[in-house]
Amino acid sequence: MIPPPEAEGSPFPPNSLLSFVLGTKSSPAVFRVLRSFTPFTKAQVYLVRAEADTDLPSPLILKIYDPRFLDERRTDRPWTLAGESIATEKRDRGEVPDDFNAYHLGDKVKVEPWHWEAYYFRIMKDTFNGEIEAYRRLVHLQGLSIPKLYGSGKLLSYPPGSRAIDPPGALLEYIPGITLRDIDPAKVLPKLYKPLIPVVASFADFGVLHYDVNQNNIMFTPSEAPQRAVIIDFGGAVLRPEGMSDEVWKDAVESASELWALRWSLGQKIGKEIDEGDTHVPSKWAHFVSFVSDTISRLTVLYGRFGTYLHFGSHESS
Repeated sequence: MIPPPEAEGSPFPPNSLLSFVLGTKSSPAVFRVLRSFTPFTKAQVYLVRAEADTDLPSPLILKIYDPRFLDERRTDRPWTLAGESIATEKRDRGEVPDDFNAYHLGDKVKVEPWHWEAYYFRIMKDTFNGEIEAYRRLVHLQGLSIPKLYGSGKLLSYPPGSRAIDPPGALLEYIPGITLRDIDPAKVLPKLYKPLIPVVASFADFGVLHYDVNQNNIMFTPSEAPQRAVIIDFGGAVLRPEGMSDEVWKDAVESASELWALRWSLGQKIGKEIDEGDTHVPSKWAHFVSFVSDTISRLTVLYGRFGTYLHFGSHESS
């Protein structure tokens, strides 16, 4: 991997070469950065192109979950290799619990840099695992109403020894379009946005809440004459844990108000209220959602409960 010309700790600029190990592959693939999508929040988002022939399309979105760039990192808590190394060593020895929170150490504990690195690593890991699991649970929507996930892996650090961790990452379908925030309202046609309503309504049936439905996370593609609307960015997704009762999950779904957020976002753009009736699942979509739900239920009986990763309300800060 060619190091970026900017100072250490900065995003990778265009033409940086990133070595990314996908899944269980033994050797990395090299991707060239075409551009970044800023501002960064939980993950760092890059448009990349594979440098060698692969089975993957080009270009792609590469999301890197690097705790150095988390939006929750305060400027008075800068990343240090020493702090990251100590946190990694303690985590490898089992001395850092999975739910570690540096804010909850109490007044009797002197908070050191490694505490914050352990905390930021935990947020990064939770975010990565949650997003990957959300795409897994919504696999039937990939390439249609949500981007296709091509795989996950890790970014190799350069030069060797410059990091104590290899940040995880995900390769996703690139949606060459325009956000609901920036699109001409005249192009936001009912035939494009109405199919999103049953899609968003169905997320909860598969144990997923997007939790960040807004005008920046609704894409229309292609920009000039949109033919498809897509919900992107599941980095803040909340997942239904195994064992959660229907009643508790129903309360969480109602609290998230995903359909209200979708209706409000669309209404603000097109200048009119999206009727309550528009949030009802059309019969053909209801049949589709019911069919997929029933299929997964049958598979659950055969192969065990669907969805084993626990990720619900795991982000804590103060």
